[in-house]
Amino acid sequence: MKKYINREVINVIDIGTTKIIVLIADYDLQKNKIINIKGFGEAPSKGLKRGVVVDINKTTNSIKTAIEIAEKQANTEILNIFVGISGDHIKGINYSGVTSINPNKIPQALGHSITKEDIKKVLEQAKSINISTDRRIMHVLPQEYKIDNQENIKEPLGLSGHRLEAKVHLVTSCINTETNILTCLTELGIEIIDFILEPLASSYAVLNNDERNLGSILIDIGGGTTDIITWNEGSVLHTGIVPIGGMAITTDIAYAVQTSIEQAEKLKHLYGKARIDLASNDEEIVVKGVRERKENKISEKKLAEVIEPRIVEIFKLVNIEIEKSDYKGNYTFGIVITGGGSKLMGLESLAKDIFNMPIKIGSSINDFNIDKIEMEIKDPKYATAIGLVKYAGREFNRYMESDTNSLIKIIKNFFKKIIQ
Repeated sequence: MKKYINREVINVIDIGTTKIIVLIADYDLQKNKIINIKGFGEAPSKGLKRGVVVDINKTTNSIKTAIEIAEKQANTEILNIFVGISGDHIKGINYSGVTSINPNKIPQALGHSITKEDIKKVLEQAKSINISTDRRIMHVLPQEYKIDNQENIKEPLGLSGHRLEAKVHLVTSCINTETNILTCLTELGIEIIDFILEPLASSYAVLNNDERNLGSILIDIGGGTTDIITWNEGSVLHTGIVPIGGMAITTDIAYAVQTSIEQAEKLKHLYGKARIDLASNDEEIVVKGVRERKENKISEKKLAEVIEPRIVEIFKLVNIEIEKSDYKGNYTFGIVITGGGSKLMGLESLAKDIFNMPIKIGSSINDFNIDKIEMEIKDPKYATAIGLVKYAGREFNRYMESDTNSLIKIIKNFFKKIIQ
């Protein structure tokens, strides 16, 4: 990866059901901030369903298109990349690990000072959960630590004790799903540094420190899935994936008014409203005929009658995911909704009725410059891509200290076991 003093070029790709986004960014490691977006590539996503590759060739071609556009803008070649991943194969679980703090194996009344190695060891212990052989642990996200009888510790480094416990949120993924994405990028000569959970990435684009510390819920409505992540005291409490997104709304419209998916998507963006009571019964919308069929007209209200039930269904499934969290306290900042599906008029008030919490439509926090790229980077549909850059930059040194080929090794070992 091209290096600068306290600065890195970070490449990321958001492989979604409806679109693929590639960003090439200058990142200041010292200030933990994006300096500039040098390259931006966007292409329609083909060959994926609910975030999972179902056609290798189509997906590879879509990725290639987005990458080539970004490379041309940045006047550089992408050799390695961080990949955002979502889909209903993602599972999250809370777990814990324990280790003793006694480097010399000699009993000591005052205990021992906790080192980075102790923290690394206890987090490894937290990964000792039994999962099926076709899955791997993608993220170990610390929630809090306990030293002896002292609880609610966020940073144990340097503190003294005999016993260290870590409570964590584990995110697991399907190795086959990752392998298919790896195949696509390998075909293009690009190395994957690692996979990053997309709602985790979106959190760093849309939520600020106060929202992550004092409690908030992020809902990211994508094309194929709706992702949920809950935060409190700077820690991830729960992650969940609902296998329905904005594309389901588009399909519903296509069926209801007998038009193409492309036309249905346009109708949704231009005239769609999330609430029936906000739509006019008098406002007529022209629907183009498909394959020599005559055009017809529908009202805004009829379109909203198709959209609202699907949004309500998505939010009710999201609510089920939120209730799975072990945390039963209040979320100070309520719910922040982002993603391409968040732009429907009336969505905020409908969400407020369903969740009975404060609601905000969130876009990426614009704390960087855009050079020679004419795009509305704060659009919610780009939040995940911006978040991938921020998360990769924030964790960059950790990635570089670890074996960057560990994912490839995991996948190769997985297939060796199958062959045997």
